Amino acid sequence: MIDKRRYALARERSNNMLDRDDTIDKFLTDRFIEIILEQKKVFHNALIIGDKNNFTENKLNSIGIKNVTHVDILKKDTSINFYLLNDDEKISDIGTYDLIISLSLINFLDDIPSFLKQAKNLLSNDGLILLNFFSENSLLELKEMFSSVESELYNGISQRFMPVVDIRDIGDLMNNLGFSDTVVSRENLKYFYPNFKDILRHLRLMSCTNFLKVKQNKYINKIFMNKLITYFDKRKINNFFELNIEVLIINSWKKIN
Repeated sequence: MIDKRRYALARERSNNMLDRDDTIDKFLTDRFIEIILEQKKVFHNALIIGDKNNFTENKLNSIGIKNVTHVDILKKDTSINFYLLNDDEKISDIGTYDLIISLSLINFLDDIPSFLKQAKNLLSNDGLILLNFFSENSLLELKEMFSSVESELYNGISQRFMPVVDIRDIGDLMNNLGFSDTVVSRENLKYFYPNFKDILRHLRLMSCTNFLKVKQNKYINKIFMNKLITYFDKRKINNFFELNIEVLIINSWKKIN
């Protein structure tokens, strides 16, 4: 379902863009730090999946977690293929951790259950995993805008957005995989954009664009883009377009009785 080459290129493009404080992963990192500090356990070694510019590592360092390992899918780092694994491949030689933090990158994996199984194998006993998923209430304003334009131009709707997870489904999945004491919470992020270029730039910075292998999607040409901008401008309130991104934040433990 995911075009991994396009996604790797998008991650590289994101890393080369001027960073901003109002990104999903920076918000998630701050929430994850709050959750870590609420625990009685002291964590010693962490694995971060999808960190950008070492922001999350620096936050962990600030609370005393100094032993940090990274994995990502940047094209320049092809030796680490954690996110490019096929079902029959295994992770090896990257150690075990008492804390795993997975940022938004996990939303763009083909086989999330397989990823979670492998992540569980990397956790030490009494280890904690923190991760997030985009919920069904995420990007509704943008989805409605694309649907309106496609319906007007093509009398149909293409699949341009990643599938999302239901809060009950992810809780059940974590429990079925053997994680313990799973807690799932909702967080809503509101963003406001004065013009269409700003929303595109911000989504590209967060690598939240279309990487689906859907050949029948209609081509986004100049007419399509102009229609999008028209819909965007019509939906402004007080000169700003509001976009809501809802994330599900999960913290769960690996415990062996």
